[in-house]
Amino acid sequence: MPGQDPKYQQVIDWVKENIANGSFRGGDRLMSENEMSERFGLSRQTIRRATGELVSQKILTRRKGSGTYIAQNDAGTTMQPGERALSPETAAGKRRHHNIAVISTFNESYIFPAILKGIEGVLTDHGYTMQVMFTDNRLQREKSILELLLEKNRIDGLIVEPVESALPNPNIPLYRKLAAQGIPVLFFNAFYSELAAPCVRIDDIRAAELATELLLEAGHSRIGAVLKADDGQGRLRYQGFLQAMMRAQLVPDQESILWLDTPATLHMDEYREYLFRRLQDCTGVVCYNDQIAYHLIELALESGLNVPEDLSVTGVDDSYLAGVCKVPFTSIAHPKADLGRLAAGNLIRMIDDPGFDGNALMSVAPVPRMSIAPPRPVEADGTVQE
Repeated sequence: MPGQDPKYQQVIDWVKENIANGSFRGGDRLMSENEMSERFGLSRQTIRRATGELVSQKILTRRKGSGTYIAQNDAGTTMQPGERALSPETAAGKRRHHNIAVISTFNESYIFPAILKGIEGVLTDHGYTMQVMFTDNRLQREKSILELLLEKNRIDGLIVEPVESALPNPNIPLYRKLAAQGIPVLFFNAFYSELAAPCVRIDDIRAAELATELLLEAGHSRIGAVLKADDGQGRLRYQGFLQAMMRAQLVPDQESILWLDTPATLHMDEYREYLFRRLQDCTGVVCYNDQIAYHLIELALESGLNVPEDLSVTGVDDSYLAGVCKVPFTSIAHPKADLGRLAAGNLIRMIDDPGFDGNALMSVAPVPRMSIAPPRPVEADGTVQE
């Protein structure tokens, strides 16, 4: 009808209204085009027109390969119409200390020492000192560290491995306060979906695809998975597992897909009966990482199963555990030191140029060992040939 607002205007009004009432804040990630299309009953093209208009008004900002976010002003708060975004000059002028903080989950993590070495080498080459802190994958510990960093205000940037990245995090406001101080934050291995901060990580989807494909190529069709429930990488690796199975025209049995939280992965022996009851029909298992693969193989051998004859296993990370296990197992290599170097280099570029997109997705490749064999033939009555 003449005079009627265009369809995309309702999306523009919705975003502005949520900014005005505080539901959206600077740095928040906007829902995807598909989700907005479903919410408003509009085409993706119409949604894209609306978000494009908001980007031109500097109310939204787009990050390549990451998504669309609520823009921030110089104070690190939500961008309002007519305000200017954080300028390179403003952010660069805040660099005073030549000190970078690095926060990791575990100091004994089997891949972190190599990542740390990569980070340290690049920071040292560029004249930065480094302070390293550990959260033990605990939100309260993360909170204490962030509060200390905010109080001291003696860092130029922060490199973080997130805590339980698949779950809502009450510490997000502290990260926003760091942004308000002009301190760039870069995540590694995983990220918080509530924040616009970039992340340097491996291609988790492809890693799980490769781990599954290796079992499929060996002739397995009854393949299970043991994944982490509280880590965002767990969802991505589940996606890769599903994609490989679907390409093989196989539907995984949900009974054979197990989700463990971090404490459970550290005490898998307490779940032995449960694990093997759920995996009893599987001839192959894709494990979230090498730590889970290592303990699963140990428990399988103690339970009288032969690896790989009765159960083939793959891991992810290619850590030292893959080689020292009683049955050295096939794993997908994690570019540990290279990831550390790339994370440090990207953060330095973010300090020098706040407009730089520090996101990076690193490729992966398999490292074959002795944990995969063809499944034993099954007789007509369903019994397995010895």
